[in-house]
Amino acid sequence: MCVNYWNDFEEYNIDIFNDIEEFVQGLAKGVGEAFTSIDNKYHPAYLGVDNAVKLYSLIRVQKPSVVIETGVCNGMSTAVILRALQDNNKGSLYSVDLPVKARVKEGRTGAVIPPKKNSGWVVPEELRDRWELSIGNTFYELPKIFEKVGETDLFIHDSGHTYETMMFEFGIAWYHLRDGGVLLADNTDKNDAFKDFARAKNRKLYRMNDLAMIEK
Repeated sequence: MCVNYWNDFEEYNIDIFNDIEEFVQGLAKGVGEAFTSIDNKYHPAYLGVDNAVKLYSLIRVQKPSVVIETGVCNGMSTAVILRALQDNNKGSLYSVDLPVKARVKEGRTGAVIPPKKNSGWVVPEELRDRWELSIGNTFYELPKIFEKVGETDLFIHDSGHTYETMMFEFGIAWYHLRDGGVLLADNTDKNDAFKDFARAKNRKLYRMNDLAMIEK
């Protein structure tokens, strides 16, 4: 059961988790420095240390061959995923992002990328060999990725948190998710999409901090 993934791993790997905490804090420092000159109405989409540890442990124990992620932004979650895949010495990550950059007078609030940066810029170079990034809307890019990779082990939603977008992503991901695979989503408190999807599939919904997941 996926609910035991991080518990099983966490019990025996305190030293590894200390290392991951340091890794995430280093990423956060780099992102924070890039945002020092940006209007505070924007935020850099920080991945909290506790969430990072949970995500990392899930991947270390599940040992996925294929991970698909929507929503990259500055790349903190992406870096944690890739670090876990590297430590497993197994797996590839396929990401989709439609970047929004901070602009003066734009009037938009929320998670953005600094003006001179690109999606996933915080991901260390040594982790990028397992990563393929597609830029565009998930409604167009996800079908292309699934056509290429077929079955997936882990799907992570963190793109536009509208009900329509979430239900689309959950639906196409579920179709291509292997039996025993995991569907994971961030910011599920934005609407009832994940709760409704879990109910429709008759799956128990598990929560870990800001993240929620179901197992196929």
